[in-house]
Amino acid sequence: MTVGAGALAERFAAAFERWRTYDRPLLVIAGILFALGILLSMATSPSATARISIDEAFYFALRQAAYAALGVIVMIASASLDPRQVRRTATVLVGVFLPLCALAAWIGPEVKGAQRWFDFGPFSLQPSEILKPALVVVWAWMLGETMRATRFPGRAVALGLFALTALALLAQPDVGQTALLAIVLGPMLALSGLALRWVLGGAVLAAAGAWAIYSFYPHARERVDAFFSDGEPGYQVGRALDAIAAGGVFGRGPGEGVIKRSLPDAHADFVFAVAAEEFGLLASLGLIALFGALAFRGLSRASRLNDPFEQLAAAGLVTLLVAQAGIHIAVNLSLLPAKGMTLPFISFGGSSMIGSALALGFCLSLLRNRPGAFLFAGRSANKS
Repeated sequence: MTVGAGALAERFAAAFERWRTYDRPLLVIAGILFALGILLSMATSPSATARISIDEAFYFALRQAAYAALGVIVMIASASLDPRQVRRTATVLVGVFLPLCALAAWIGPEVKGAQRWFDFGPFSLQPSEILKPALVVVWAWMLGETMRATRFPGRAVALGLFALTALALLAQPDVGQTALLAIVLGPMLALSGLALRWVLGGAVLAAAGAWAIYSFYPHARERVDAFFSDGEPGYQVGRALDAIAAGGVFGRGPGEGVIKRSLPDAHADFVFAVAAEEFGLLASLGLIALFGALAFRGLSRASRLNDPFEQLAAAGLVTLLVAQAGIHIAVNLSLLPAKGMTLPFISFGGSSMIGSALALGFCLSLLRNRPGAFLFAGRSANKS
């Protein structure tokens, strides 16, 4: 009995020592984001359930709490991997979820003109949310190998994977996720040492792709035309702006929002507007600052990593989370054309929560203090 207790104590001690090596500011940011997701789901759930005639007022809040608990488990599990295991796990996930993205466009149920999900009774799965962080890691692996051995066709492999993913996403169609992945891949290619002429060529191709999407996807064209027109913004964006304005500096108070009742997808694509109405400008700026802190801390730590793969993967994962948050907030503020994009950790949705948790968990693993991991040895590198 004594031996068993001693062994258990040693395991707890080893686990504690391991968790001491993780970046504590990022852990704090993660904890705040998870908590805010549950808090805001409690604010948005009653109006969302009333709009679709669900009797349980906190139906979405209870589900979001369960998703957050699962997200914490996913984050801890993925953060516990070493860099090699991160690569292997991401490769398996790409091998599974890239075909599922294509399959969803073919046999998935149609919701609001798109086929992006699989339904499993009361639950649904959006494969692209899980694919995104895994794809970023595999891109980083390929580009990192190119940086080590210039003859390795890592950039071609990364671009090929992007092309396959873009085809699957545009077939659903999901223009926003395609654009988000392009926003992440571009800087990763530049950081891998891609010549300036190729960077400029890629920018031209991206512009051509954007024009093709505008030309061949009527729903995208309608949203872009509405954004650049001199008239009023669309209904959802207009209501979101009304909610933000109604919140003032300090907000109406928790649960006291009014405009959210007539704002479709207030619990998902427009949760930032609900936060602004109920908690005010200061809270909204605080939420923006939180993602800014995630960007600053994550990118500054990533820039000091020794290994090219780890550096590119950590930077890419942080960019993925922050760029997605930026798109969500910009749409709510009518700074970008309307696009359904969740706010990581905050918006309602199990797939979004798991994908965000996976991205942050991978990032925590790569940024963990390990001997020789950072460019500058000693206290300044590991404690900064």
